Amino acid sequence: MEANSREELIKRLKDTQMEVERLLFVIKQNSTQGRDYFIEAGNHLADMLFDIRTNKDVKINSLRSKATDLLKKKDKFFKDYAVFCADPIGFTKRREEDAAKVEKRGGARKGAGRKSLGIKKSVTITLPQERWDAIDDLIENGKFKSYPDYFRHLDSKD
Repeated sequence: MEANSREELIKRLKDTQMEVERLLFVIKQNSTQGRDYFIEAGNHLADMLFDIRTNKDVKINSLRSKATDLLKKKDKFFKDYAVFCADPIGFTKRREEDAAKVEKRGGARKGAGRKSLGIKKSVTITLPQERWDAIDDLIENGKFKSYPDYFRHLDSKD
């Protein structure tokens, strides 16, 4: 990016935002499949452009870096839209396949995660302040990790 001053960067960001908003208008008017994806992505990009354009306390180097990133996102958005216009069904199918790949990773799986120590029940205990201070000292000195650890220890004495 060849812009050197804050004013040039802000003008370029404003022009880019206007370009994105014009494309959004076209998408809202003409698109049938994938419309929601492009409306959401375009609105997000326009909001990000507006936010950085109105952020007065950003230093010029940071502004340059953020502006470059946003302009790259804008270019990708326009390329994606061109691919979508050429083959809306194929574009939507590829996006669904990509989403399905991501969904297979992570998330809740049977047997995954930290094993439970037992059944959880919330309890409120009233003790004199001196007793709470003594328990806090035990925790601070490393004898117990937490209040639950302390009370589990008391339960295990039975």
